[in-house]
Formats: sequence, structure tokens, C-alpha cells
Amino acid sequence: MSSALRRCMNCRERQMRRTTIDRYETTVDHDGRSYSLTLKDFEVLQCANCGAIALDDSADDRISAALREAAGLLQPAEIVENRKRLGLTQKQLAYHLRIAESTLSRWETGGQIQQRAMDALLRVFFESPHARSILGASERSEPLQVAVADD
Repeated sequence: MSSALRRCMNCRERQMRRTTIDRYETTVDHDGRSYSLTLKDFEVLQCANCGAIALDDSADDRISAALREAAGLLQPAEIVENRKRLGLTQKQLAYHLRIAESTLSRWETGGQIQQRAMDALLRVFFESPHARSILGASERSEPLQVAVADD
């Protein structure tokens, strides 16, 4: 559906149009902290009838990237790049970090923003062979297969 056909949530008219605003300011809470963000040349959907603004997926992605930058977190592409540099699959890295593979996948696609503590663990894991050794990355690259006996 084109953006022109979207209905405004404010006036209910089908008048939403893509536009660029010079400056968009917002405050985003993440991991117990608030971050004031200012985005310039920010694309939004704006109602030609009442002027209401709506954010689409691309606007949300820009806000998320700005939040990661403001919080000093790794961007999704940086997580992917570091994982690949170490020759690990998502499954392997998730195993070593003791997280679900789906969680790592969301971090790498930008669908979820990692907490600051997990970002610190990622950085330590990526930069320190000793940390990788402690977390078992040098001992085995695949999760152990555990057999469960039926009672």
C-alpha cells in the first residue's frame, strides 16, 4: 500500500504523505536510562489534512540507530562483522554468550537493541581471546549435544 493511502490516526483521513522534516527530537528510554535524540533531515509520514506525524519502519530504524550511537552500543552490522571475523555462526556465538540464537538474530537484524551489559560482553568476547577461552569458544565451536534419558 502506498503511503498516500494510509489513514491518519488523528483525523482518520487518507492523507498521509512522505515528507522530510528538518529536525526531529525525541527521548527514548532504554535499559533504565533516557536518551535525548535529535535527528536531522528525518523522513516521516505527515497528514496533509491535519499535520499529524507518523513514523514508519525506516523512521524507527533511524531512531534505533541513533539510540545505539547515543548509548555507545554496537550497531547490528558491527555485531555481524565481528562474528564473521571470528568465523562463527549465529548458533555458535549465541551458545558461547549463553543467549538464544533468536536473540542474537534480532540484534544482528536491528529488530532488538541489546542491553548495555550484553553489549559489553559482546565487545569483550570479540576483542579478547582469553575471554573467548573462558566462555569455551576455543574448546569447541558447536554446542554440546546432551542426551536426555526418558524416565
